[in-house]
Amino acid sequence: MDLERRVIDNIKRIRKEKNITQEQLAEACNTATSYIGLMEIYRNVPKISTIERIANALGVDPQVLFQNNECNSEKEMKIERIKKDVMQSVEKELLRSLNENIS
Repeated sequence: MDLERRVIDNIKRIRKEKNITQEQLAEACNTATSYIGLMEIYRNVPKISTIERIANALGVDPQVLFQNNECNSEKEMKIERIKKDVMQSVEKELLRSLNENIS
């Protein structure tokens, strides 16, 4: 089940990154738009042959759809936390500096 979600999540992510609509993807795969929509909400699980057609339509190697991209999202979350911490530190320093100049 986890692998199914990974494949579907990768299909959806790549489709959005390439600015391809569900309708365009469905047309390129010779399937119904509703099939793509239901797949993206985990109601349909694509067969291997469908995964191959989707990969071709997205212009990626089929095995890319099976890769775990969790590491990237973990890195992105860590970067966002660091940015937030830095901005809070900068804000505190600016406020401290402003208060010193006012006094």
